[in-house]
Amino acid sequence: MAVDSITFSADCEKCFGLCCTALSFDRSDQFGHDKLGGEPCQFLERDFRCRIHARREDLGYSGCEAFDCMGAGQRASAAFASLNWRQDSAVSRRLYARFSQLLLLQEMRQALVTAGTLDLPDENHAQRRDILARIGAEADGMAPDVTIAARDVLAEGKAFLRSLAPGLLD
Repeated sequence: MAVDSITFSADCEKCFGLCCTALSFDRSDQFGHDKLGGEPCQFLERDFRCRIHARREDLGYSGCEAFDCMGAGQRASAAFASLNWRQDSAVSRRLYARFSQLLLLQEMRQALVTAGTLDLPDENHAQRRDILARIGAEADGMAPDVTIAARDVLAEGKAFLRSLAPGLLD
């Protein structure tokens, strides 16, 4: 898949409200209440719609507005669509773990796309494109679980980015 704006676009219509369920947050100026990871937000409806969506900022939930999963939510939801994650806590934990890994993949993918704008030697761009292709395969695949391949390519991407600017990413 070519990397374009669709690659990083969140499609909330195709997601199980994972940002509102899988993630945790603490009461602050960005979130109006504490929420544990794995617990649905008090404003999340059964159809995965937010009861306060139009009033989030006014009610103290600017963190919700600022968050962007970059497409990790719909990817994880698609991989788990046929599984009984609502009734089986073991499956829901797998879903949340895969969502977290997909968030990392999408963040790394975006960083590597951005690195493509740098004036780098051809061999660095070739290495970047190779890592980017493997990250794309992991992020766009339908694996319903955290994968070792994703973990490994994330580590490789991090090492590659660090090699571009020693000391900046430590």
